[in-house]
Amino acid sequence: MKQSDIEKDYWRYYVQIPYESPVKKVVVDENGKTHMEYKCAYPIKLTQWDEYSQSAYPILTISPTLLTRRLKVDLTKIPLFEYVVVMCIEQDMIKDMEKMFTMAFREEVFGVVIGKGESQEVRFVFASDNDFYIDKRNYDDVRQILMAQSFYFDPIVGENERSQKLIDKAIQRKMRSGNRTVNLESMVALVKSEGIVTDWNNYTYYELKVDYATILRKEEFRSIHVYKVMGSNAKIPDFAEILEVHSNPLGEDVLFKKNDRTQDSY
Repeated sequence: MKQSDIEKDYWRYYVQIPYESPVKKVVVDENGKTHMEYKCAYPIKLTQWDEYSQSAYPILTISPTLLTRRLKVDLTKIPLFEYVVVMCIEQDMIKDMEKMFTMAFREEVFGVVIGKGESQEVRFVFASDNDFYIDKRNYDDVRQILMAQSFYFDPIVGENERSQKLIDKAIQRKMRSGNRTVNLESMVALVKSEGIVTDWNNYTYYELKVDYATILRKEEFRSIHVYKVMGSNAKIPDFAEILEVHSNPLGEDVLFKKNDRTQDSY
């Protein structure tokens, strides 16, 4: 799944309406006609966020780059999904994976082995009572959607020990230079002060992050207008631009200046 495909659904995540999901099945209606039925994952409710993130974050942040560069896993021989399942079995985390999918898809999802004997491929899948499956064929795309809805980002991993040390130092430098700490309480307080939320029980973590970022952009817009009246040449932000909340705060573009990058850095 391309990043552009995910970005086009940002607004659907925000208002929680169905989209074209990688979790799908063919359904035959009463007239014998077939159509595709999609099962969508949705952003987690704010009231469930702590419980969800404890299970989901350690699983979703296992990235292909992490496996190939740090752990030297050959993903042409073992798909990402199968590696994650094996790891979860070994570390007694299958229940966490079930909880992650159950909360995201808003229906009971459980791990099960399907296929019997030599005539069928035996494989581990996550399934619901409605016959939707998450397996090695669609997990990568599902993971990308859950990452986007949770504002998780793949960790930057160097190709070798030297480049990893550079990355680690850049992250430490970025963390030290940060002049503010934003937590759930401060975000909720600011959004609540605007009076834009009418139903906190169904309000999602995704909505909170987007609303918070939008309020900050509005405040920046107002401040810059004041500065321009005073003669400043500051650029007025464009409300149509994608919100910075969708950008990795510890991404390559943030950690390294363009002219500092070299071909062998990563």
